[in-house]
Amino acid sequence: MRVYDGELLSVTSVVSLRDPFDSRSFEFWCAKEGYDPELVLDTSKILGTKVSDLIEAKTKGLEALLEPPFDKVEKALYTAVSSFTDDWKVVDCEKVVKNEKLHYAGRFDGIIERNGERFLADWKTWGASRDKPYKRDSKKIKHVRWQLNLYAEAMGWKDGLCVVVFKSDGTWEREVVKRDKDMVKWVEDNQELILKTIEDEKHKESDKKD
Repeated sequence: MRVYDGELLSVTSVVSLRDPFDSRSFEFWCAKEGYDPELVLDTSKILGTKVSDLIEAKTKGLEALLEPPFDKVEKALYTAVSSFTDDWKVVDCEKVVKNEKLHYAGRFDGIIERNGERFLADWKTWGASRDKPYKRDSKKIKHVRWQLNLYAEAMGWKDGLCVVVFKSDGTWEREVVKRDKDMVKWVEDNQELILKTIEDEKHKESDKKD
C-alpha cells in the first residue's frame, strides 16, 4: 500500500483494497508454466517503467538521453512506442492528481489526442515480460478502468478513457474503456476502510523509523 503526503491512499492501493491481488493463484500459474513469480513481477515493473520513461522523454524532447534498448523485447517495445507516438500526440504525462475529499491520489500515465479526440490513457506491457503474445484479460482491463475513472474524478476529466498495450511483437493496441460511476461510489462508501488503511501504513512507517 502506498500513501501520498501521509494522508492520501494511492489509486492502485484503492483498487487493491476492492479486489486484492490473488498471489496464491498467480504463484500456482507460474509453477504450472515454469516461471519464477518474482522474476515475472520484477521484469514486468522494469519494462513498464522503461516504456513510461521513453514516452515521457519523447514528449519532452529528451529521447537522446535514454540508454539504448537492452534486448529484443525492449527493442520491440521501443518500436511499438515509436509507432504509437507517430499516430497519437502525447500532450501530457506522468502527473500526480489528488482527490482530497475522497482521500486518494495517483499518477496518470498520459493524455493523448488525435483529430480532435482526447483520451486519458494508461500504458501497459502485458505479456511482454515473458515475450508472449498479448491476450486480453478482462480482469486486468477492469482494474485499469477503475484506475482511470478515479483519475478522471480527481481531475474533472470529461473526455475519453483508454488503455494502450505495447506488445512484444513491436505493435500496440488501444482499447477505450467506459466510465464507471460504481468505482467512485465504492470509494465514497468505503472511506472508513481507506482512512484506516492510511493510518495503518503511517504506523508501519513510524515503526520502521523507531
